[in-house]
Amino acid sequence: MSVWRQRLVKSLYQTRSTPESRYFQLATQSPDGSLHNRTVVCRGLDENRDALWLITDTRSQKWQDLQHNPHAAVCWYIAKTREQYRFTVSCALLTMESDEALCKQHWERLSEPAKAQFLWGKPGELRANPEQALVAEQTATDKPPSQFGVVRLDISNVDYLSLKGNPQTRERYRLDGEQWQLETIIP
Repeated sequence: MSVWRQRLVKSLYQTRSTPESRYFQLATQSPDGSLHNRTVVCRGLDENRDALWLITDTRSQKWQDLQHNPHAAVCWYIAKTREQYRFTVSCALLTMESDEALCKQHWERLSEPAKAQFLWGKPGELRANPEQALVAEQTATDKPPSQFGVVRLDISNVDYLSLKGNPQTRERYRLDGEQWQLETIIP
């Protein structure tokens, strides 16, 4: 396991009781060239490769952006440990059609309120009654709806910064074939 991954696993373990430590920022580029940055929830680290998982609605801007350009950037700051991880990623978009077992696995891990979000309607559309609570258009089932998508973010570059200590620690990791190359750099 690479040094940066060991650090990330340790950071997540140390902050496991802090829900916001699972949130990171994902930056994408839309077909018109504009950039979009949003906060997403990490749904896990892949056990077999250096990758992160997230879920999203396939009707969302995020999904459309990644269909157009699968390259994206991640910035993850973990306040309690004072560490920042910046990743260059290439994203694989997975649906029930392309990987039913994986999608079902991610769907089963969701709470009922999280599942309901996929049944409210198309993300980004106007709400008919903004003063009323959103209600699912159908009831969540054991099977993910067609608009449920899973994104695997394959990591190719890592910029790690620890704000603890003086001087602070900054390292850059680049994937070269199957080996991570480390450079210690000035913060």
